[in-house]
Amino acid sequence: MSSSNETTYCLIFDTNALFQAYEKKADFTTFSFNATFENVIDMINQLDIYNRVTIAIPSVVWNEMEKQIIEKHDELLLSYKNTISKKLFPEYSIRENSSVNYPEYIETKIEEYKKEISEGLNEVIEIPIASNNRFDSIIHRAFGKLPPFEGKDKKSDKGFKDALLWESVLEFALNHNNSKIIYYSKDNAFGEFLLKEFAENISDSTLSICKNENEVKAQLEAWALEIDKYSYQPIKDFEENKEIIDWLNSEDFLAQIIDQDFGLVEKGRLITSTTAHLISIENIESLNSDDDESSYYIEAVLQFVYELKDGGKTQETFNVGMYVDIIYDDIYSIEDAYRIDEDELESENYPMSMEQERTNKLVMQKKLGGRV
Repeated sequence: MSSSNETTYCLIFDTNALFQAYEKKADFTTFSFNATFENVIDMINQLDIYNRVTIAIPSVVWNEMEKQIIEKHDELLLSYKNTISKKLFPEYSIRENSSVNYPEYIETKIEEYKKEISEGLNEVIEIPIASNNRFDSIIHRAFGKLPPFEGKDKKSDKGFKDALLWESVLEFALNHNNSKIIYYSKDNAFGEFLLKEFAENISDSTLSICKNENEVKAQLEAWALEIDKYSYQPIKDFEENKEIIDWLNSEDFLAQIIDQDFGLVEKGRLITSTTAHLISIENIESLNSDDDESSYYIEAVLQFVYELKDGGKTQETFNVGMYVDIIYDDIYSIEDAYRIDEDELESENYPMSMEQERTNKLVMQKKLGGRV
């Protein structure tokens, strides 16, 4: 990063912006971030500000992603073993390589990936874990249930890693004067409270929290205009995904999401109707393509609104991962869809009676089963 008095620009990633989805396509022989990372790099390079914007991956994020891939590897390997033990084919033989220690194996692959991305056009650094000087602040958050340590409904301490990550970001900003920082996180724990805390503690720097690629794009364009208003050119909108985006905004997409049994939509005799809404598109990744068929992995935020028999309403909003096949360029089919995480991004209830409140609780259970 720049050591002069000029403004320094830094984009910091949270784990949830980079993690790979392994539910259907899983390559455990290597390690990489998801397509979002390359998309953001492309934005920076298109704006010709790669020599001014530093990409930062906190140590907490590296450690968490290593843990995630090991856990998912172990889970899917066990499932795979159970499957192949029950099915035998003369055309195929499968041999186990028992000498592989996967945690050691993937640690090497992660180090190779770190080296790979650090040797590119863009400066990529690692933000160390917050020092002992920040320990008292972490303890204060834990006992006070202050963001991002509050956990779900302030009833758990699951926010420890978020708190450690946030303290690392604060310490980084304190050590880099006159900085402008984008923190790319989809976590609702990072919101107005932390923006206010940052402003109160670090007067010579600014922080923007972005929750999707569009918000990152807008902030990077503002930076580019600020860095050199005479050569500034906005990012060109690519047309390669225009047809997919149009379909995602169509009635056909919403109908498939509701009508097919992916386990996303609550069922029960208390529900009279369900409507789905596309809130945002987080990621579109091409998996494979030939002359007749293309496959994509898509991440989006969806909202489901349920109307109940007694006139009440309830809704839930969450991240969804989807595998979509496109046949002959005009037939779209959702092959699989699932919640990326079980923690709802946001749940809003309309005013209701005690009976409606009881009904709402039943509706929001994972398996209503049609009985009350």
